[in-house]
Amino acid sequence: MKKLELKNIIKVDDKSYFISTISMKIRHKFFEKDDNIIVYETMVFEMRGDEILYTKPLYNERYNSKDEAIAEHATIVQNPKILFLNQNTNR
Repeated sequence: MKKLELKNIIKVDDKSYFISTISMKIRHKFFEKDDNIIVYETMVFEMRGDEILYTKPLYNERYNSKDEAIAEHATIVQNPKILFLNQNTNR
């Protein structure tokens, strides 16, 4: 498996955010054919100065496809205010 690891820092107004999209190997022993499933995950964290606030993710989404994960990461980087639209509809 070729790992996916995308990392960006973006600014919205006067705040900074860290965007991370990675590939993860998940083990599901309770399904016979699902010993090693690869999923991709995008997470966004607020930053204070140089510190990333890992304990309070603002956004978290998993994907079954690498292409979908890359596209979502790019969408957030190019249009970061979409994060705040998503937060209002998901909560």
